[in-house]
Amino acid sequence: MDDFFPVACVDTLSKIGLLVKARRLSLGLRQTDLTAAIGVSAHTLRKIEGGSARVDLRSFMLVLWRLGISDTVFASLEGIERTSQITRFSDDDDAHQSLASRRVRLAKPKPEEF
Repeated sequence: MDDFFPVACVDTLSKIGLLVKARRLSLGLRQTDLTAAIGVSAHTLRKIEGGSARVDLRSFMLVLWRLGISDTVFASLEGIERTSQITRFSDDDDAHQSLASRRVRLAKPKPEEF
């Protein structure tokens, strides 16, 4: 399963990579300037700009944040905490806390099921 990655996801990461590079260039930042400012390696930044799926989430988010494009990339998440996709799983007004404490419980398999 490690070799499988949906084409739509590859497409999205490529678009985000182009957005990251365009924003960095529009700000007049060299790769070394950006990596030094946030403590991400140049190799990691090149992978992000190239649309690689093999980047840790922390580095990915730091780059987006530093370039000021995290809101642009995640605009569709605006107000998501109030949507039915989340509120149907929460019992109170604090959806995050309510969801954070929930678990999925599966029935234990019986010996005859093996």
